[in-house]
Amino acid sequence: MFLHLSDIHFLRRYPRVEKGYNSIFNCMTSPLIQIKNSLNKINLSEIDFIIITGDLVESGTSEDYEILKYELENLLGEIPYIITLGNHDNKEAFYKGWFNKECNEPYNTINDIDGLRIIGFDNSIYKNSDGFISDSQYNWLKTQLEISNNKKTILICHHHLIKNQFTTPSVSYNDGFEELIRKSSIVCIFTGHTHHSFKGSFAGKPYFSTGSLSFIGYDEGNGIVRFEENAQISICKYEDGKISVKVISTLEEIKLLGKIDFKK
Repeated sequence: MFLHLSDIHFLRRYPRVEKGYNSIFNCMTSPLIQIKNSLNKINLSEIDFIIITGDLVESGTSEDYEILKYELENLLGEIPYIITLGNHDNKEAFYKGWFNKECNEPYNTINDIDGLRIIGFDNSIYKNSDGFISDSQYNWLKTQLEISNNKKTILICHHHLIKNQFTTPSVSYNDGFEELIRKSSIVCIFTGHTHHSFKGSFAGKPYFSTGSLSFIGYDEGNGIVRFEENAQISICKYEDGKISVKVISTLEEIKLLGKIDFKK
C-alpha cells in the first residue's frame, strides 16, 4: 500500500497581494497543516512508500525546500518517499535546498521498493505550465525501461499526459512516447499538476491524478477561475497485478480563496 500526494505549493512566507494569482494565498491554510491532517486519517504503519508528484513549493527559494524536506521527514518518519518536480519548482533552488548541491538538471530517479520499480520522470520546466519532454529526457526514460523490461514499474511525473483530461494542455511528447509506454513493463502511471483527481488509461496503462494539498481551481469561463482550498491525497494498492486507488479529502468545509480574471 502506498500514498500519492501532489502539488503542495509550500512557502515559509506567502506574498500578501490584493489581486491576481498570488492573492489566493492570503488566507490559505498552510499545506503543512493539510498534510498533517491528511496523514492523521491514514494508518501509516500500513504504508510502504509515498509518491509526491511535483510542485513541492510555490516558486520558492532553497530555504523553502530545506524547510519542506525537514517537515516532511518529521511527518513521514521512516516511510520512504519519492518525489518529482513540477513547473513551480525551480530546479536550482531545489537541488540547493534538498541536497546542498549546485545543479540545474532534470530530476530523474529510480527506486526499487517491495518488488516494484518506481521511476520518477521529470517532465517539468520551471514556469512552463504545459511541461515538456525533451529528446534527452525521452531517451533517458527509454533506456531505463529497456534495461529491465520485465520488472513491474510505476511511473510518476508532474504534468498530465492525457490531452482531454483537463482544461489546460497536457505535456507535449514525440510520436514514439506513447508506444514506448505501451510496450513497457509499466503497471500504472501517476501524475499531478491539475489539482483535480482523475482516473483513466494512457497507452493501455492505468493512469491516475490526485488532488492537491493547497488549492483547486474551477474554470468559470471567459478567463475567470474560482480558487478554493483543497486537501486531497490518494491511497493506492497494487496487488495481484491490479491497482486500486481511493481519493480522500480532509477538508471540513469549502473555503473560497478568490476569483481571478486571467484576462487582465
